[in-house]
Amino acid sequence: MVRTVNDGDAKQNPPLVVELVGLAAAGKTTLARALSQRDGKILVAADLELRKREHIPIFVSNVPFLLPLFLRRCRSSRWFTWDEIKAMVYLRAWPRVVRRQASNDGTLILLDHGPVFKLAKLNAFGPEKLKSQGFEHWWHSMFEQWAFTLDIVIWLDAPDKILLERINARNKRHAVKGKSEREAYEFLIRYRTSYEQILAKLTAYGRPTLFPFDTSQASIEQTADEVLAACDLKRSERLSLASHDFTIR
Repeated sequence: MVRTVNDGDAKQNPPLVVELVGLAAAGKTTLARALSQRDGKILVAADLELRKREHIPIFVSNVPFLLPLFLRRCRSSRWFTWDEIKAMVYLRAWPRVVRRQASNDGTLILLDHGPVFKLAKLNAFGPEKLKSQGFEHWWHSMFEQWAFTLDIVIWLDAPDKILLERINARNKRHAVKGKSEREAYEFLIRYRTSYEQILAKLTAYGRPTLFPFDTSQASIEQTADEVLAACDLKRSERLSLASHDFTIR
């Protein structure tokens, strides 16, 4: 007997998990808004916020597993900041949270300030001890679990000159505002290099699929169209694979 996905005991259409990443002023917030307006099934996933009562148990239950890392000594390294501690808890705990948010109706779960952002920030600006041999296993485990949680990473970028013009033109605080041109360019290069390193490590597992966009070359509307088309293609590919996997010959 041949059974296929249509028999009712197979998975229907699980959601895509997509992270939107890029440097400041690359257009992430504007694109996320445009995507939400285009597709009512897009769910913007929550970040770890200790102001939310339901997030406190997640934080408390995961800190003990990370304590040996936090307490690891390194003479030339500073201590972790509060934001870095929360980022590391998020990186360990959030795949399970994302899976709980998932439903079998084709929803697209959009992560903003998600794992790639947090890993890139820790890599570029975190304590020096994060680059020591004692943290190799932690990095490897984070790459592995998120490679198999994320389906797509949308990487937005633009030339440095355009990014700086956008940063200085908007009413929003940023680390390079008021800095010299040299300092600003060095910051952007350092951050972009970190993103590239993290994305290379992550996609070495054969997933997630990376879609880069230069937001100086296309409007947000055009970019949103291309992103939704890429998501539809990924859904089709996954459904095709699921159909093949659930067919018993």
